[in-house]
Amino acid sequence: MAGIIDELSELEDSIIRCMKCGTCQAVCPLYRKDLIEPSVARGKIALIESVYEGRLEKAGDILKHLEYCVLCGRCRQNCPSDVKTDEIFLKARAVLKKIRKMPAWQKGLLGFVMDHPEQVTKLLPFIHVCLRIGSRRVGDDVLRPFMPPMSERNVVSVKKEPFVRKYKGLNYAENERMRVLYYPGCSVNYVYTNWGKAVVETLKYFGVSVYVPEVVRCCGIPAATMGDLELYRKMVSLNFDYFSAIGTDYVITSCPTCEYGLKEMGERETKRESPFRIVDILVFLDEVLKIDFVMPFDKKISLHLPCHYDCTHSDLPERFLQRHLGSNYIPLENTDCCGFGGTFSLKYYRDSKEIALAKAVELRDKRVDTLFTTCPGCAMHLTDALVSAGCETGVLNPIEVLYEGIIKGSGHSSLHC
Repeated sequence: MAGIIDELSELEDSIIRCMKCGTCQAVCPLYRKDLIEPSVARGKIALIESVYEGRLEKAGDILKHLEYCVLCGRCRQNCPSDVKTDEIFLKARAVLKKIRKMPAWQKGLLGFVMDHPEQVTKLLPFIHVCLRIGSRRVGDDVLRPFMPPMSERNVVSVKKEPFVRKYKGLNYAENERMRVLYYPGCSVNYVYTNWGKAVVETLKYFGVSVYVPEVVRCCGIPAATMGDLELYRKMVSLNFDYFSAIGTDYVITSCPTCEYGLKEMGERETKRESPFRIVDILVFLDEVLKIDFVMPFDKKISLHLPCHYDCTHSDLPERFLQRHLGSNYIPLENTDCCGFGGTFSLKYYRDSKEIALAKAVELRDKRVDTLFTTCPGCAMHLTDALVSAGCETGVLNPIEVLYEGIIKGSGHSSLHC
């Protein structure tokens, strides 16, 4: 116990910055729902303080409150004192897991998935179902996003082959002007394979050859959220080593959480500065290739911005849609987190879905035809909520429309070098 207290005390310099002002209450999706102090960052920080100050003897009792967090990062982004709440909570979880250890089967499964990605493919049908189960009691609505008669754009087929099976290796572009590496992440590799196809084919169209890993190793974020920071650091380092061996200036992503896990958080936790730029596909198209295109899109569209989308480019997806597809763009009043939170939605499915349903109801009431988002986790979770809300809104990534329109001929584009 003394060792636990010492480790938590190392967080004091970060924690002491918290003035307990309550600003985090206004932006926390769980506090808005529950209206109780342990749900919000201020309350969680107070609980951690109570352990290393000796006011709470049973340190393991606060773990459940620290795990009840979407880790959306909105409290940190809006904190006037710049308290690094996400770093504090992940570190505290890792420390307290030494008291309330992860079940052996859970730790074994996590390690297997991380260390043997090539074997995960064999379990793909099971994985697809588990991704949406989320709670011990499974309702029909949880599985509906995977099944007919949903429109094809909302269906995630359990029979799909992994994305890398077709695209692994170097995908050559005619009139090649540069080469990049595309890191699809687990969700695109196993679930939203059409996103990966759109990324590769679009880049090839603009003269960019794309290297796709033969085996996709997880970015490690699930391990970090479950309290295993060592395994997380190992996965980041393995990916960094691989990227460096390929030798590329750009690593393209289509998952903001993977980008965050490999770039901002990954560099911080591994103490390694990546020699390549890790960048979202929309940012790469807009800032590096500087493409311009016009797409006739007569449907009502809106946007859900993922919490982990690069904060220095947080306005880009909306500008991207308005500039290229924006004649019927409808901004949402509810700009909150969708409530997914990766492993959070698996452990607290009902709470997670309640947050998403609020957004789904607004989309239904505004009769939005297509909701765009750049995160596969958000897409999956919001599709589930939209089905439950009786809403016909489809969920797409903007890159899918670009691929369908420009590559297949219903739009026109130009490339500015």
